[in-house]
Amino acid sequence: MPRRRVQSPKREQILRAATNVFSTREFHAVAVEDVAVAAGVGKGTLYLYFPTKEQLFYATILEALDVLIVELRAAVRGRGGEEALAAFVACMLDFFRRRPPLAMLMHRYEHRLREPEGTEWRERRAQMVELARALLTPCVALRGDAAALATEMLLASVRAAVLNQPDSEDSEHTAETVVRMFLHGAAAASVNGKASRRGKGAPHARVAGART
Repeated sequence: MPRRRVQSPKREQILRAATNVFSTREFHAVAVEDVAVAAGVGKGTLYLYFPTKEQLFYATILEALDVLIVELRAAVRGRGGEEALAAFVACMLDFFRRRPPLAMLMHRYEHRLREPEGTEWRERRAQMVELARALLTPCVALRGDAAALATEMLLASVRAAVLNQPDSEDSEHTAETVVRMFLHGAAAASVNGKASRRGKGAPHARVAGART
């Protein structure tokens, strides 16, 4: 479980400003003073909360992911099958739609996920992968490493939707399209979104590596 942190309006203010600044520049080009100015606080005040730029950077991601994980678990609670997958995807879409700079920040700095300092980021991501895999398993018959690959493919589809979802389209509709395309193929997502869905008694969807 992630460590509990003492929250304060000023701390949240700094994190929001940091998300905005880091999302538009490379890490080396971001000065702590710029974040302080954007947050409307003094540099000394910022250092009271975040002693280094690295700590500030990772806090913007880690604390947001902590919130996302809680929201994801709540969104899928009591659901199953494709409904649970769609709720998972819709929750992620809605989360990042409410935080556009965060989506750009994580996209821009994804390479830092693999760095030694990215341990806690990897831990958060592992929790989301585990949840996604648990939701996917009842929907798709898989064997061996195919389950891990399919989960990563699903998350890649969600990422593409986060970065490309039209502002005019609601998250639930986009989520249903993503899940249909992932489980049943691109042809299942018709232009009007009226693709037929499998009934409860229909066979599981098949992907590479599925049992025959």
